Amino acid sequence: MWTRLLESLTRPAETHDVLRPEVFLHRRRPEDVVIDVRTPEEFAQGHLEGAINLDLMAPDFHEKIARLDPNRTYYLYCRSGNRSGQAARLLRERGLEAYNIGGLEDLARAGATIVR
Repeated sequence: MWTRLLESLTRPAETHDVLRPEVFLHRRRPEDVVIDVRTPEEFAQGHLEGAINLDLMAPDFHEKIARLDPNRTYYLYCRSGNRSGQAARLLRERGLEAYNIGGLEDLARAGATIVR
């Protein structure tokens, strides 16, 4: 138990791929964009307050991200952090400031508001 606690307190607040939910909640500004990359069905079952839905698996995903404002910061999440990691990498490849903030349940446990 103590080992896990110590690891969680000493690990970096952010890596190239993942921003911990607690850090996201502290850092998020009103002008930032939160993107849920799950399917519309998953999004309808519950999502972060204020999030928009851009399904990573949709055929028009690349077209939609090509229209994103390069002057904004983007925070992406999904169920587990896998799809949002892939999507954040795609946005960064386009020169956008994008962070994978992980999975919805971890965000909820950290205190994020979930709309159902």
